[in-house]
Amino acid sequence: NSVLDRVSMSKRFIELAFSDLANQLAFPVKSITGAALSRWQSKRSTPIVRGLLEKVDVKPDARVLEVGYGRGNGIGEALKRVSTGSGVVFGIERSPYMEEVTRKKFILEEREQAKLVLDRCFDLRHLAYPSDFFDVVFHVDLFYFIKQESMLDVCRELHRVMKPEGIIACGMQIESNRKLEKWGLLTPSQTDPLRYLQNLEPAGFEQVKVEYVNSSIGEIQLITANKPSADESHFDPAEKMRALERDIKREMLRQRLVQTGKTPTKEDLDLLKE
Repeated sequence: NSVLDRVSMSKRFIELAFSDLANQLAFPVKSITGAALSRWQSKRSTPIVRGLLEKVDVKPDARVLEVGYGRGNGIGEALKRVSTGSGVVFGIERSPYMEEVTRKKFILEEREQAKLVLDRCFDLRHLAYPSDFFDVVFHVDLFYFIKQESMLDVCRELHRVMKPEGIIACGMQIESNRKLEKWGLLTPSQTDPLRYLQNLEPAGFEQVKVEYVNSSIGEIQLITANKPSADESHFDPAEKMRALERDIKREMLRQRLVQTGKTPTKEDLDLLKE
């Protein structure tokens, strides 16, 4: 029994250790584990960021947003690309520890040069930026940690804050993801790019592309999409209001049917299909 108890305790210890690593990967905290894992993640993701930013061709006057900047390697690469113009780099991050690390690293760019704005954001469905604001939005190894039921709303919010003709770009490294899956730090369902891809067009993006690019760490996968250009000639305020009214009526009908459990009438079905 004592041998079995020791085996059980060892197994439990290993499970807790890997659980802590998985949590630190998603939300690093100030600790030895958080420091080590975030440094490894930062080193691994630097070639991905470089390939991604080269692909989207950030201009010197662009407003750029990195979502989930970690230790700031992507922030640094983006700052290089706006250093000669009026562009500004913005970053949002959930982890106070990662925010602290990155602020210390780029204190000059943030406080004196006004080239960097760092914000903390716990819910990507509600961003504190105006609409049509950013030329480029990018992220690396981010969507793995977004719940599927929130993914479409997150994509819609990113679409909202982007300028017409702006570009959004996502980068990942498949082989590294497989290692993380093997170690139990991520699941195949988390890293499946279809989770992200299938929400871009419904959120309003177009020209969705998946490309594979060689880098120093092997083949990386890039997903890009564009926000459509603004076409005022096709903007009809009356039609927009009619569409909004239809949406409200449909939602009220759905809620009423769920609450009452009644069978929808033919008229109800017609409205739901509109």
